[in-house]
Amino acid sequence: MAESMLTGCADNCGWAAAILCVLAFGSFGVPVKTSVKVEVDPFILQSYKTMVCFVTSFLVIFLGEEIRWSNWGLASGIFWVPGACAGIYGIRNAGMAIAVGTWSSIIVLTSFIFGIVVFQEKVKNFYYTCYSFLILIVGLVGMAKYAAAPDDSEPKKLVQSPRPTAPTKSEEYSSPKPKTPVEKGVSNLQPMEIEPLLEEGKNPDQSTNGDFAEMDDDSSAKLTGSKDRIIFWGGRMALTRHQTGVIGAVINGAWGGLNLIPLHYARRDHGLSGAAFLVSFATGSLVVNTVLWILLIGYQWHQKKGNWEEVKQALPKFYFEHLWKAGLAAGLLYSLGNFSAMLAVEYLGQGVGFSFCQLQLLVSGLWGVFYFKEIRGQERIAKWFMSAAVAVLGIICLSYQHEGGSVHRRLLDMVMEQPQLLW
Repeated sequence: MAESMLTGCADNCGWAAAILCVLAFGSFGVPVKTSVKVEVDPFILQSYKTMVCFVTSFLVIFLGEEIRWSNWGLASGIFWVPGACAGIYGIRNAGMAIAVGTWSSIIVLTSFIFGIVVFQEKVKNFYYTCYSFLILIVGLVGMAKYAAAPDDSEPKKLVQSPRPTAPTKSEEYSSPKPKTPVEKGVSNLQPMEIEPLLEEGKNPDQSTNGDFAEMDDDSSAKLTGSKDRIIFWGGRMALTRHQTGVIGAVINGAWGGLNLIPLHYARRDHGLSGAAFLVSFATGSLVVNTVLWILLIGYQWHQKKGNWEEVKQALPKFYFEHLWKAGLAAGLLYSLGNFSAMLAVEYLGQGVGFSFCQLQLLVSGLWGVFYFKEIRGQERIAKWFMSAAVAVLGIICLSYQHEGGSVHRRLLDMVMEQPQLLW
């Protein structure tokens, strides 16, 4: 068997991989965000990402890695696929800067708990490491806060729906009518991805693209056009689109952010390195993605009483002609980031390596500031950049606390001892 090209790689590989991870993870949401003109379900975009991740995972063969399977790959898929779906939802409804900022802050906490406390990864000083994490979290929270600040200077405008009044019960259950677009608030945030769940007066017997579940009138989510709010459970709960996007980002951070924890157990049980685990990760994710499709088809089959034509109509559509470029780009960027994250975790540990990768927020925030114009106003942008500087300081302090002997570590020692070198 050929020797892996990564054999003998040390901390320097970990830091290089972490930087590459930051760039790739911070940018993979760009094609997701730009595909908003198509009313597509988050599960569709995640399916694109999963398929690309699976196909590209076998490129590790060219690095001399042996293809081996670990059941821990399924565990990674269980964390990643549902969590990433929620993350896509968050990007599409709360914006890149706030969504990535929210889940990055949560991932830093989980990485610290698992890496430093659970896995007992070595650090120079435990208490200083805690302070470094605290500085990083303060910076990330500040970035998320100022990215999320609403732009009150521009009042929202509404596009009137072709159907001005909500239908009566008799109208709802009458013969099917052509689907009409929902009322959309025109703001700096993009429309919701699962549009049918917001459709006013939706006929429960009429299927639409992207439904995950059919709901009756009392439990379905509706949109009140004037306030751009989603009403759940017959008015007992109301959330804005922005709030539902933040919830999606929280789910991605708390659940999806655990997707590399199984890597530690795969290394313990099967001796798999980060690069060697990539095939198991991608294959396990494909299995989980396929199982979710089977469950979704089975649910719709039950709802439509075995009418296959109605089942096909109810399932979310791939819109291949419109989305293949965005899906391919997002999948390639995520695959590159995921591979780099695995190397960062392998060489730097979960606590330091994966936490460093959350500097992706800086990259995604720059996209949000300069390209998508999600953050507006000089004062707000200035505060965001100050928060970003705090986050970078936290990353530098965290990197210094990593126990290693690489050239990068010695450079960090020089910087910490002579901070004037930064200038």
